[in-house]
Amino acid sequence: MNKKSDGFTLIELIVVIAILGIIAAIAVPRLGGFRSKAEESVCAANRKTVERMYSAFLVENDIDHEDSIFNQFLIDNFNQICPTGGVTSYEGGKVKCSAHGSESEGEGDEGRGEEVPWL
Repeated sequence: MNKKSDGFTLIELIVVIAILGIIAAIAVPRLGGFRSKAEESVCAANRKTVERMYSAFLVENDIDHEDSIFNQFLIDNFNQICPTGGVTSYEGGKVKCSAHGSESEGEGDEGRGEEVPWL
């Protein structure tokens, strides 16, 4: 009757591993979308910064926009704008990304309430 326990049984270990597998199967797909949303948000913020700085650059130097001027401005001032490697262009007063476009969902203050619900 005095059976000394030296550790977990095989059944107990299998049950714990199965529970951890179920939790991982639920959590991983939910967290996968956050990376793409974060990359899109970083790209949108970077595009907005470049747009403002480039507009100020044009006004300060009293020059008109040309693609070659914009490309040289990017080379001189920024290393990488889009974290996924999208190509950046300037069209119609807006900085656009080939991977994320010119507008992203939730950009600005009015869209923030929809992204993170109140608990």
